[in-house]
Amino acid sequence: MKVSANFDIREFVSKKIYDRWGTDSSWFINQRVVNLAQFYRDFFTRYFRNKDANVSHVIIVINTWFYGGKDEYSGFREPEGKEGASLSQHRFCNAFDADIIIVYKDGTKKEADYKQIHKIIEDYNDIFMEAGLTAVESVEDAPTWLHSDCRWIPNQKKILTVRYKK
Repeated sequence: MKVSANFDIREFVSKKIYDRWGTDSSWFINQRVVNLAQFYRDFFTRYFRNKDANVSHVIIVINTWFYGGKDEYSGFREPEGKEGASLSQHRFCNAFDADIIIVYKDGTKKEADYKQIHKIIEDYNDIFMEAGLTAVESVEDAPTWLHSDCRWIPNQKKILTVRYKK
């Protein structure tokens, strides 16, 4: 079931949730997360095309289990699950982890540099906040993906960078 122009509900829930709830899995998803993922695809496609005319588009990869991939807990994580922290924003469906893949017109693909992605988010802070982003995980803790969340932060002026505590 499509939940936005480029995303399916299964990209935001585990196989266990989808197998039980089907398209009603949307009940467990914060629409702000879906909207932010779609914003990322649109924004980063424009951004990288403006830098390089050979860029076709950008793919935002979240869960991949439904087409044979290994990622199943990059979106909503069930309260009883063992993935990640017990009070992670994923448990409240306020977060997702994404791989950002730049696709070129010749079909080649390259994963984004996440230090560069963090810098872009910092440079365009107000635009990303308007799109619903309130926090990212530090690139030191998440060097090969982008953790994004939509937690409520009253009177927020700048996107928060969080560190994972074990």
